[in-house]
Amino acid sequence: MKEVVKEMTKRTEQAFVNPGARFGLLYIYVLIVGVIIGLYYVSNLENISRQSVPPVLPDTTVTVTELTVKKAVSVPPVILSEISKPSPNLVSEGEKIYKTNCASCHGDKGAGDGPAATGLNPPPRDFLSKENWVNGTKLSGIYKTLEEGLLPSAMIAYDFLLPEQKFAVAHYIRQTFIPDAEADTEDDLIALDATYNLSAGVQLAAQIPVSSASAIIENESKTKVENIIKLKEKISSLSSEAGYSAFNEVVKNENTALTFLTINNEWKKSEDSFINLLVNNVNQNGFNGSIYNLSSNEWNVLFNFMNKLI
Repeated sequence: MKEVVKEMTKRTEQAFVNPGARFGLLYIYVLIVGVIIGLYYVSNLENISRQSVPPVLPDTTVTVTELTVKKAVSVPPVILSEISKPSPNLVSEGEKIYKTNCASCHGDKGAGDGPAATGLNPPPRDFLSKENWVNGTKLSGIYKTLEEGLLPSAMIAYDFLLPEQKFAVAHYIRQTFIPDAEADTEDDLIALDATYNLSAGVQLAAQIPVSSASAIIENESKTKVENIIKLKEKISSLSSEAGYSAFNEVVKNENTALTFLTINNEWKKSEDSFINLLVNNVNQNGFNGSIYNLSSNEWNVLFNFMNKLI
């Protein structure tokens, strides 16, 4: 080591005298620095190549909520001759619905400048302008927009509102914001009724949480399996009867056959119904093609056996 230091000292002294020696000394220094940087890079290679950010960032904006329980609702028919008129009660109800569902985008004054309108393209409808209305400013046109939405824009369908509520919102928008809104003709209202079947009323289906629905399906499936097991045990107990042999000769899949006959119990009405059901669904109902070779007497024996079993 002392020799290296002595040699470098000697070369340094020569560098001040000889320009060529000065370049050679600089080359050595550059080489040493390069080696040091290389060693540092290699020693930290594992840390440098490690990815600290996950390849897929989780979406924290989506919140999955369970459905609530709702009873089935029968909505009474809408009388268009009455609901097409902007009564004070309808307009008042429409104002409440508008402020809850619409003002965030369309604004309190209907100018399309609500807090949620930022960044929307196209921007929300400015109700104060009569230009570029997709479905027009008629009551029927606004109802259609509320019922179907205006995809691909941010205007969704408000089909969760009852017909009367949609009419209420439409009246409020027309009465409060739209200058000189177009009036509907009788034909417009007739066409609206024909399109959405308003005068016939609406039947809203019941709703239950997905977890509850899954539990019901699971229980039903479990019950069906238990019933099939009991039927198979019962078949074994009837092995001495003539129908037992006939059943085993024509059955392809015992579980499928028993399930099929349990679900489709119309065959119990008559032997002809039983024959037609089996013949028209061979290989799908758990029975094989041997049923085509059964005699009238064998059909009768099989029918009585299955009636006794199920």
